[in-house]
Amino acid sequence: MKFSCLLISAALFPFICFSQIRVTVPWASGLNINFGEGINNPGNPLSQGYSEFSYTPDICPAPGNYSIVNQESCFPDALSDDAGHIFFGAHPLIDSLGYMMLVNYSASPTSKIVFRDTVKDLCGSNKYLFWAGVRNLSHSRCFYPNLSFVVETPDGQEIQSFQTGDIGGGVGKDSAAPYFGYIVADPKTSFPAYYGGIFSLPAGINNIVVKIITNPTTANTSCSNTFAIDNILLTPVGPEITILDPDSPDGWLTGACFKGGDPVALTGSIRSGYYGFRKTDFVPAAFNNPSMQWQQSVDNGYTWADIPGETNLNLSRVFSAPDTFFVRLRVSEDHNINNASCSVVSNVIQVNVDGLPADFDMTSNSPVCTDSDIVFNVSGGATYVVTGPNGFSDNSSYPHIYHPVLADSGWYYTQIISFGGCIANDSTYVQVIGPDLKISVDDSALCYGKSTQLHASGGNVYLWSPPDGLSNAGVPNPLAKPVITTKYEVKVSDGSGCSAYGSAIIKLRDSILKARMIAPDIICPGDVIAFRDTSIGKIIGWNWNFANGQTSDQQHPPPQRYPQYEVNLNYPVKLIVTDSAGCADTTVVQVKAVSNCYIAVPSAFTPNHDGLNDYLYPLNAYKATNLIFQVYNRNGRIVFETKDWTKKWDGTISGMPQPAGTYVWILKYTDEHNTKISLKGTVVLLR
Repeated sequence: MKFSCLLISAALFPFICFSQIRVTVPWASGLNINFGEGINNPGNPLSQGYSEFSYTPDICPAPGNYSIVNQESCFPDALSDDAGHIFFGAHPLIDSLGYMMLVNYSASPTSKIVFRDTVKDLCGSNKYLFWAGVRNLSHSRCFYPNLSFVVETPDGQEIQSFQTGDIGGGVGKDSAAPYFGYIVADPKTSFPAYYGGIFSLPAGINNIVVKIITNPTTANTSCSNTFAIDNILLTPVGPEITILDPDSPDGWLTGACFKGGDPVALTGSIRSGYYGFRKTDFVPAAFNNPSMQWQQSVDNGYTWADIPGETNLNLSRVFSAPDTFFVRLRVSEDHNINNASCSVVSNVIQVNVDGLPADFDMTSNSPVCTDSDIVFNVSGGATYVVTGPNGFSDNSSYPHIYHPVLADSGWYYTQIISFGGCIANDSTYVQVIGPDLKISVDDSALCYGKSTQLHASGGNVYLWSPPDGLSNAGVPNPLAKPVITTKYEVKVSDGSGCSAYGSAIIKLRDSILKARMIAPDIICPGDVIAFRDTSIGKIIGWNWNFANGQTSDQQHPPPQRYPQYEVNLNYPVKLIVTDSAGCADTTVVQVKAVSNCYIAVPSAFTPNHDGLNDYLYPLNAYKATNLIFQVYNRNGRIVFETKDWTKKWDGTISGMPQPAGTYVWILKYTDEHNTKISLKGTVVLLR
């Protein structure tokens, strides 16, 4: 059970997430001056002989003095934190109780030792970094703090020295570097700037003296300046060592259970070089014959001890007692592995070996209505697995069941799992009350335009939504005819005061499918008829029946002929189309085949209502367009006019019968060949 975030013990720091950033603790076995931590302000002085400045309990030291403080408020750039003890990349996780050294010195033409120490039992021919974090606090206009980091043999021969330049003096004057191993500084930290440098220890030399010295200045001796210094270190330098948890490669926290389940498993790797100090270059470096030793710290990385027997590149170890500690890997040449001052160390990973969960609990809000939610409260672990009736399983920290059913009643069990994988168990009983809802659908996959029946039971009041496509949203078994794939939900209530919810999805197998055709209304004798498909949808099949004994399965069927009879006949022409989902739709068009399409006007008619020749109209004008038919009496008055050839004159005007006699008619129309026709004649009205 692993976290991929960078989680630190709440006793140390808040919960913070960074991704793929190494976590380090600045260290050296020979020289590691971090001034410790404590609640008193100021802290204890350095040992006698470590500085030519005088210790003062004044947290704002006067010129020539220093103090050890865990916070500073003497200057506008007040420091509430030291340089830090644990780093995410170049960013420290600040311990507000950590101490730092404040130094106030006057401008002087002579140097003065800020710090001095002798470091023993080093390895000749190895590379080391002598460095510290320094910050200019007073920003005096007279001069800037300017220091030398000096490495000497015990008899005073200089091995190498490094200059800080004017600290706070700006680009070109200040030789500040980012935190070692990174090429970009973190300006938001209390100590974004580090000083010093990497040197090679000559062969045969194992002991050295390191000094941090103020450089002479020609500034007025009445001027003074105060700077803060922290994490004065002598660090072995070599190929970069990285360790990680394969189950959580982006994090720096891993866990295990004290009961001895899965071991803590970490992997190590050795790069082919390291990032320089005050440089952006990747410096090639390699071990000739490397040896490994895993280490453990139980005091937040201040002191380290070798883990017996763990001398491989990878660590796999079962821990038998609950604890929280750091681990890291140190690597050196084989002949120097017993000397920690000759080893390069990796980033750190915090290991939580957990005991069994203690103050754990599982409760619920039972009893619960079917229209409410079952809410479980689980506590006491890092993760949880809750199981229960009706196949329920949830591994979140806030298990829920939305709109439960009666079958969700019963015992629920939880595994309460610590960060390291230790497991405790708990349970709770849940009762669900309300309608015993049952819901179903006759056909859950429909073709477009088809319908199906929804069914619900268990209550006495029903409400379906959405109402679109339903015959009635307030009945238990509505007919559904959706036009898109739809999830229909129903709320069912009974006399218990609770409601239940259910749903059914009706999936449309296709998009819209509509069979259509273009066909003539009238077929004249001898006509050759072309039927045209205009259907809509993803159509892959056509089935024509022309009602003349002919069929076709083509989208564009061949032209059709119809027999000539002495009477008019209707032919039902049918088209069935099928789409890619297997759905079908049908259209039927009634086509009328007439016995005669010759347009003529009778020479006489007898409007006596005997059913024979009672009306006057142009016969067989089926295909005429733009038609006008007019009838005039002997005085030249229009007695009848129409643009619809099927509208007939019954021999009256406004219901008044007209006298027998001869009348003149005029007929104008456009024929099927787009020819304009104009005819004139007479007709005899007989009484």
